[in-house]
Parts: sequence; structure tokens; C-alpha cells
Amino acid sequence: MSARRIARFWTSLRESAAYWLGGKDNLVPPRRLIDGVGGGDFTAVGREFFRYFTDIGGMKPDHRVLDVGCGCGRMAVPLIPFLSGVGEYHGFDIVPDAIKWSQRHIARKYPRFRFELADIYNKLYNNEGKIKSSEYRFAYADNFFDFTFLTSVFTHMLAGDMEHYLSEIARTLKPGGKCMINYFLLNPESKALMEQGASSIQFKHALPDCVTSDKKTPEAAVAFEESFVRQCFAKYRLNLIEPIHFGGWPGRKQQLSYQDIILAVKG
Repeated sequence: MSARRIARFWTSLRESAAYWLGGKDNLVPPRRLIDGVGGGDFTAVGREFFRYFTDIGGMKPDHRVLDVGCGCGRMAVPLIPFLSGVGEYHGFDIVPDAIKWSQRHIARKYPRFRFELADIYNKLYNNEGKIKSSEYRFAYADNFFDFTFLTSVFTHMLAGDMEHYLSEIARTLKPGGKCMINYFLLNPESKALMEQGASSIQFKHALPDCVTSDKKTPEAAVAFEESFVRQCFAKYRLNLIEPIHFGGWPGRKQQLSYQDIILAVKG
């Protein structure tokens, strides 16, 4: 083992010890930040998705991971004691206050965790952003990550932007690397449940290749036809690992999570 890897190993041990000796209690952001990027129980939701990443997605302690739409670190925090000395976490988001909090309270203590601001325009979350989502290039090299995840990101993006992000996910993933992504997927089952009034969201305003629940603010909640999403994944050689884990949002009695979850591997 090289001197660099040994140093990183001991660093990870120190970070894990600091986390378990009370550090985790100081890693819950203010309520205003939590509500601004999805709300809910910050710790419980992070732990829920950590299980999905490891049990279903196969994330490993030595992986280099990317959190697209990282917010204020909800998915990062449970990874602190998990990622080993050679493992790395990278996250970016469009909400300045969320990134500032994550840099100050997480990255300063745990230098293997890095947070970057992407000044991307979004009508709902960053209406002063200067870059279009469809033109944003992820700030990472080709074939850089072992595992990429997005939680409640494509549920707030229009079709062209979503497809561009998929191309960037494919570019930055290593061959054989995996991605896990949430969606609202429209298929015969979810459409039937919406028609029955069972769904918690009604998607009824059609836009190019997607449907929104809010005509005035389309990014509030966006759904895609399952067939369209499958075509997009295939286009960028992201091979779906079946089955899709359909969520409870339309009123399903059996579900893994609230939103639909897709796992794919780069071919």
C-alpha cells in the first residue's frame, strides 16, 4: 500500500471516530434549509437512501461517488463513516445556501467530502442562475465515478434538461459504474391510479416529452413516460438493472419508496 493510501486510510479512521463520538449530532442543518430542498426527517431519509445505495445499488466503501443535487448534505452524512480512506464523495447543487452550509459544516471536518455550487437557472430553486441546465457540463473528468445518485432531482427537471444530465452522468461514470435515480414514471398502472383519484400528485399539464402538476411552475413536479425514460437510458448506454422499483406516489399499496427508483450500469 502506498504512503498516500495509508495516509488516507488513517484519515478516514479519524473522521469515522469523530463522527461516532458526537460529530453526527452536529450535522443536521437548520429547518429552513431542509425544507428548501425537500423537507422531511433529514436523518431518517438519509439513512433510508443509504440502504438503497448499498443493498440495492452495490455501493462500496472504496467508491468515488457523485451526488447530483446534493442539497445540504442529507445523503452525504450517512456516508461519512461508510466511505473508506480511498473512497470519495463529490456533490453539487444549485442552491447557494445549501452548498455554503455543507462546505462549512461537513467538508471542513471531513475533507474527503466536497461540495460545489452550480449556478444553474431553475424557476423553483435558483431563479437567478446564469447557466441553463441543458448546457451545464459536470465539473468532473470522463470515467471518474464508480457510483452516481440523484434523489428528487429529475422530478423537478424538464425533459431536455433531464436528458442532458443523463448524458453527463454517462460521461463521468466509469465503465461498469452504476447510477441510481428517482423519477415519477407514467405507465398504465400509475395512470390508472391517477384516474381513480388514488395518486398524491396529479400530472395533467403536458409539455414536450413530460407532464407537470403545475402549469405556472412546471419544475414543481415533473413526470415522464416510462418508455421515454428507457429510451434515454439506452441512448447513453446506461443499461437498466431490472426491475424498476416503482414507488407509492400514485397510490400503490406495495412500494420500496415514495418515488420510482431506477438502477442502471454503464455499458
